Order: sequence, then C-alpha cells, then structure tokens
Amino acid sequence: MPSGNDSCMRGQESVGYFSCLIGLWEEWIGLGNLEDYLNYLDYLVWVFTPLVIVFILPLFILLFLYLSILFLHVYKRKNELKEAYSNNPWDGARKTLATLWDGHATIWHGYEIHGLEKIPDKGPALIVYYHGAIPIDYYYFLANVIIHKGRTCHSVADHFLFKLPG
Repeated sequence: MPSGNDSCMRGQESVGYFSCLIGLWEEWIGLGNLEDYLNYLDYLVWVFTPLVIVFILPLFILLFLYLSILFLHVYKRKNELKEAYSNNPWDGARKTLATLWDGHATIWHGYEIHGLEKIPDKGPALIVYYHGAIPIDYYYFLANVIIHKGRTCHSVADHFLFKLPG
C-alpha cells in the first residue's frame, strides 16, 4: 500500500495540495520520531535537574546577594552622588563608577587604605604606587581617592608599557 506522500505524487487519491505539503513537511522534519525525541528530552531534564539545583541555583543566589550588597553600598552614598550629578554629569558618573569599584573592593577583597588623610585636598601630590601584575588594586585606590578626596589621579607609566600589544 502506498504511503500518503506517494499517493500525492501519483495523484491516485483525491488529496488536497495543502495536505500533501503538510505530509511532506512532517516526513522531512521527522515528526514520526517526535515521541522518541520527547523521551530523550525528559531523560536530559532528569539528568541535569540535580546539576542545576546543586550548582547553578547557588550561583544565582550568590549573584543576587552580591548585587544587593553592592546596591546597598551605592545607596549609602546616594547623597554624595546626587550632589556630584547636580554639579557636573561627568563628576556624577565618575563618582558613581568609583562607588561601584569601592563596593566591589570592600565586598570581595576587604580593601582598605590607611593614610589617605595624608593626601592633600588641593595642590600637588606624588604617590609612588606598585600594583603588581594585575592593576585592579590600583583601580580600588583611584576609586577611594575620588570618593574621599574628590580628586583624580594621573598615572605615569614606562614607555615599555605602551609598546605591549592589547
């Protein structure tokens, strides 16, 4: 007995053109194996659900905790940020970014600066700073200087640094 698609091609039965197209489409995408695919999908859900619960869910919880602590850190400094934005939008953006970096430093690394009061509020100052291989602690330092002193620091680097790719 010929299949439905064979009868569409040969014109033996009176089947509409649209029905023939649907039959060809079902055969082409393999809807006959749909139940097997769904069983396989159920199996994958059964296998990966414990992994999601054990690993991914705690990561999301940690992410939400970190973001909420960071939000509270920024909220604590909201009056300073409002004042900075009222003067100049760039100062407000600089203070907001510095507050985010300071929050990251406080939350993840417990970063503190001792002796920040020795940096003058106005006038020149020279800070010799060694940051090691990764300059993230330098970003934390700059954030603290912007927040507490209201100044920006200009950095000096060796010519060799500018010849490095990247």
